Amino acid sequence: MRLLEINTIGRPEQWLIAAAKVVGLDITGMSHEVTNYFVSHGIKRHGNAEKEKAQGQSPVTLADIDRIPDIVKNPDCVIINIKRNKETLIAYSKKFEDSTAIYYEEVLNGKRNKALRSKTIYKKMGTEKMTLF
Repeated sequence: MRLLEINTIGRPEQWLIAAAKVVGLDITGMSHEVTNYFVSHGIKRHGNAEKEKAQGQSPVTLADIDRIPDIVKNPDCVIINIKRNKETLIAYSKKFEDSTAIYYEEVLNGKRNKALRSKTIYKKMGTEKMTLF
């Protein structure tokens, strides 16, 4: 069993903190985190070119993982305070030359763990409209 490895990629931008507060979510002092489990999931689950193409998506690569700091800092669209099961999520959309990246973070707000942690990433073929969430 592999140990959890966490890579902190920075603090949320002020505009994100302010927007989250408007919808009742306090992310002040949290950091964006990418884990080794997330990287493994992203490549294994969304990295197969044939499977992704059949779903109208492009495969996720390590280069896409490297784009996450830009996606969270300069997204084209953000949806804050998504409730799924018992999780609170933030979704980001960012258009690139040939695809649109969709990246989700889970808001961890426990006593010992306060972070915006990577949840999943996938890429839609082409540059999708903002309605693709």
